[in-house]
Amino acid sequence: MKKGLVILTSMLIALVLAAPALAAPPKAKGEIKIGVFDMQKVMRESKAAKAAIGAFRKDLDAKRAVLATQEKEIRAMEEELKNAGAKMPAEERRQKADKLAKEIREFKLTSGDMEEELKRKDRDLTQKIVGEVMKLVGAHAKKENYTLIFERSMLVAVDEDVDITDTVIKLYDAGK
Repeated sequence: MKKGLVILTSMLIALVLAAPALAAPPKAKGEIKIGVFDMQKVMRESKAAKAAIGAFRKDLDAKRAVLATQEKEIRAMEEELKNAGAKMPAEERRQKADKLAKEIREFKLTSGDMEEELKRKDRDLTQKIVGEVMKLVGAHAKKENYTLIFERSMLVAVDEDVDITDTVIKLYDAGK
């Protein structure tokens, strides 16, 4: 899902960036300058992207730790009810069972809400990074007089001589 979103977003932005180049006359007769970059590599190797993803993962781990603590408490309540339930008065057993059911419902709701929030944050972070990189690539294309710059996932075969991924990574990290 995440990779598909990145690819779709990359393709759309690449087309938007390529449209003016296709409409503009060539720099000189027959002179076309083409570049290719790998968004996945930028996401994996850029220090700025790694830092943003690292902060997201730290938040993810903290929220998962909270869920793990809640789950541990629920398991302890289940164990207590299972072991001591037969010795408890019926009313106390019913109250503990009701409390356990309530805690399980709250845990499921909290867990679902956290998962949705984390998915949204992941999607937003990915879109933010992709947007920043695409803007940077557009500026680099103008500065270096590229006719076209493509995202690697859209291409079947690429000559490594036109790969500008490392340059994109350096520029992105320098801008952060």
